[in-house]
Amino acid sequence: MIDFLIKKLELFFITLFILTLILFWAHIRLGDVEINKIVPEYIHYAGNLVTLNFGNSTESGMPIIEEMKLFFPPTIELLLLSLAVSFCVGIFLGIVGGLNHHSVVDKFVYGFCLLGSSVPVYWSAQIFILLFCIYIKIFPTTGNISMLYDVPRYSGFLVIDVFIQGNNEIIIDMLKHLALPLISLSLVPCATFARITRRSTINLTQNYFIKAAYCRGESRFDIGVHHVLRNILPDIVQKLNIIICNLYSSCILVEVIFDWPGTGLWITQSINNSDGRIIETTTFVLGTSFLLLNITLDILSTLVINRTRLTHG
Repeated sequence: MIDFLIKKLELFFITLFILTLILFWAHIRLGDVEINKIVPEYIHYAGNLVTLNFGNSTESGMPIIEEMKLFFPPTIELLLLSLAVSFCVGIFLGIVGGLNHHSVVDKFVYGFCLLGSSVPVYWSAQIFILLFCIYIKIFPTTGNISMLYDVPRYSGFLVIDVFIQGNNEIIIDMLKHLALPLISLSLVPCATFARITRRSTINLTQNYFIKAAYCRGESRFDIGVHHVLRNILPDIVQKLNIIICNLYSSCILVEVIFDWPGTGLWITQSINNSDGRIIETTTFVLGTSFLLLNITLDILSTLVINRTRLTHG
């Protein structure tokens, strides 16, 4: 396990070094750096990245780290909520479909997996806006809260701050703004979780300990919770890094479509304004975040698999 961790950390620092070289090359292209000062400039540039000194935005003049504090929390909220909803709903549907293989319920789950994985998020988001915002008119189209309400910033995360304030009217307004972006973003990962869980559950039901549980008279709910869920976790954890990376790429599209004040909208505005500093910063922060995420999930996957082997060994 220690050797595995050391190899992962070595890979992380090598990839991070290559990423800083690529961004420094872009920094040279955007700025004016003399050839004989490339090495000192790179050391200064890398030092600023490590100390989170990203400079000021060329468009607004504000420090980039301050703008980042405004735009990153809404994205993190949307990502975590979408991951939690898709994880819970997808695993539930997958287990129900797998335990009722060849039934009507299983066909419904299989159809949902096909449909959810096939529909692009930018299309489903616009369909939801057309149906629920323009025709039925029960949800707002843009933003994460109405401009009529002023929510004090306690934690920086709107969901937490609204619930801390405790105003039911503001909570309902926030949930209405959150509903369509959350559903649009959760559709594809939910179908992915359901497909992985369904396939693993069907394979698992062929084992003798599942058949023995049926013979002992255990209900399908007990079998799903106590026997199936624990044994399909390694398959799910191994796919988490891919699902989360795809989730964030979809989150950028959802934020632009719903005008959600997150990093997707921030990056899009920076590209339109040719703000190279912000593009460099977001590339570095997101690249580093994905590297750390992949390392963490690889370690978690190894621990879960080893624990499962020891349990069944």
